[in-house]
Formats: sequence, structure tokens, C-alpha cells
Amino acid sequence: MRKINTAYAKVLLVSVLLLVLVSGLSGCMDEKSKFIGTWSTADGATTITFNTDNTATITGTGPFGIVGLTGTLNYSIANQKVTFSAGSLGVTLNYSFPSSTQLILSNDQGASLVLNKASA
Repeated sequence: MRKINTAYAKVLLVSVLLLVLVSGLSGCMDEKSKFIGTWSTADGATTITFNTDNTATITGTGPFGIVGLTGTLNYSIANQKVTFSAGSLGVTLNYSFPSSTQLILSNDQGASLVLNKASA
């Protein structure tokens, strides 16, 4: 039986672990990249610009008419939910992408908001 070089085995193990880690993170990055850009309601009452630095600028009436949910906020994405926060306050909404140019935000009470991506 041939003996495996220990250094080679370690390099191979580290390479496999890095591949698994990068593959796992790429799924998160791909999901976040769907958000990046400016989205608005058909009537223009609400506009949300998602930035790559995990901030979002919300103008107009805010999602679901929540005026307090306007300005520049932090956002995070996990488990098919997006959370907007400022300090200790925040709101978490469900999201879906029916197409690459449409984003639907909804709450657990069944209200939803359809946003369309601004053309580049």
C-alpha cells in the first residue's frame, strides 16, 4: 500500500474545505446581488435603493406606508427575509423575486408591496 504524503494530504484537505466554504458563501452573495439597485412601486410612492455596503435608502411613504421606515437604513438577508434596521429598531419582511425585475416584499399578516427595478 502506498503512503500518502502528509503535507499533500493537508493541502488537499484545506483546498476542499475552502471550496466548500466559498460555494456556501456564493449562494448568499448571489441572493444579495439580486437586491442591488433601485426599486420602486408602480406609482412611485416608495423607492428603495439597495447598496452593496448593506445599506438601503428608502424614500417616499416607506414599505406598507410606514413613514418611519424611510431614510438610510441597514439591511440584512437571511432565510428568505430582509431586515431593515436603524439602531435597535427594525422590521423584517418576507421577499420573493418573481422575475429579475420584480421584487415582492410582504409581511406575516399578508400585506405585500410590489417593486419594479429601475432600468439601468
